[in-house]
Amino acid sequence: MKQLQKILQYIFPFKLLRKFSDKNLKTLYEEWDKPSRQIQISAISCLTALLYIAFVFIDKSSWVSEQVDMLMVKLYLLLIVPMMLTISFLAYKRKFYKFVMFALAVSPMIAMGCHAYIASRLSNYSPLLAEGYLCVLWIFIVSGMTFGYALVSAFFTSLILLFSAFYLMNHTGTYSMHVFWILCSFSFGLLGALIFDRSRKAVFMSQQELHRLAVTDSLTGVFNRNQLNNVLPGEVERSTRYKKPFGLLMIDIDHFKRINDALGHGAGDKVLQKTAEILSKLIRENDTLIRWGGEEFVLVILEVDKKSLIHLCENLRKKIEDENYGAAGKITVSIGATLFKENDFPDALLDRADKALYEAKEKGRNVVVYA
Repeated sequence: MKQLQKILQYIFPFKLLRKFSDKNLKTLYEEWDKPSRQIQISAISCLTALLYIAFVFIDKSSWVSEQVDMLMVKLYLLLIVPMMLTISFLAYKRKFYKFVMFALAVSPMIAMGCHAYIASRLSNYSPLLAEGYLCVLWIFIVSGMTFGYALVSAFFTSLILLFSAFYLMNHTGTYSMHVFWILCSFSFGLLGALIFDRSRKAVFMSQQELHRLAVTDSLTGVFNRNQLNNVLPGEVERSTRYKKPFGLLMIDIDHFKRINDALGHGAGDKVLQKTAEILSKLIRENDTLIRWGGEEFVLVILEVDKKSLIHLCENLRKKIEDENYGAAGKITVSIGATLFKENDFPDALLDRADKALYEAKEKGRNVVVYA
């Protein structure tokens, strides 16, 4: 695959295939890609079955004997059509996705095996040639296969067409033209599949970037409150189902207005950025840091009890107090903390943490209050 991409890169002045270096991003793409491919596979497989049915009933008496015509009816109606309709039906079921992709990749090989067998019984092979060329294009561009499956399927399907024609075509010039058209079908299909794959991944990356911008605070680089609307209901549902509590912290930078008034908003922005950086380093990967607004941050801490939550709060408070903020001097924070309780809902959690934060300010700031 890498060698193929390098060769194509010399030929075409643009990057044809985007690869994901991040495994999580690759998994996200595959999950995003599945639903549309399932619809495509189901619709195309059904249409292909219908076209084979239509082909069976076309008058072919001018170039097909009655015996061969009956052979077509049996192979197409009893093998290929049921196979394609089965793939079409199973494509709707998410749990069969991997099996469907494999079956879809094998189906052209079976169809071209039937094609070769029928061709061996014909005295005039030429009217059937178009099926082979269309099949290669169908694999790459129409079928809905992922690029890897399509490449393997088209390769073996082309081999079947080339080897069968080698024994069936007596004229060297005719066989040379057949090889040429197979190569044309393969190359057009391959390029079309590469461009289509690139386009799908470009759309996905654009959507990911739009989503990132929608849930990210532009100043600090952490999540904004839109992300809390995504995270909090999910954690409430998870904790209710699995009985695993989580903590919610509301953190406020003490006397932040004084910093803006004395040093300007630029200095205030640097304080916010540094505070976000410190908090990000002190929490676990699965925890969520959100800039709630102004000088306030919200932390969602997973799988924690009261003792460890209070310990974390004190650690956060001390780390920020001990940090060097340069011209802003000593910075402290007040923290309101709470744990998820049975029958809690998001607004109740936020309200409880907010009241705890208010109490921390009333106690003189630079303290932690648990509610």
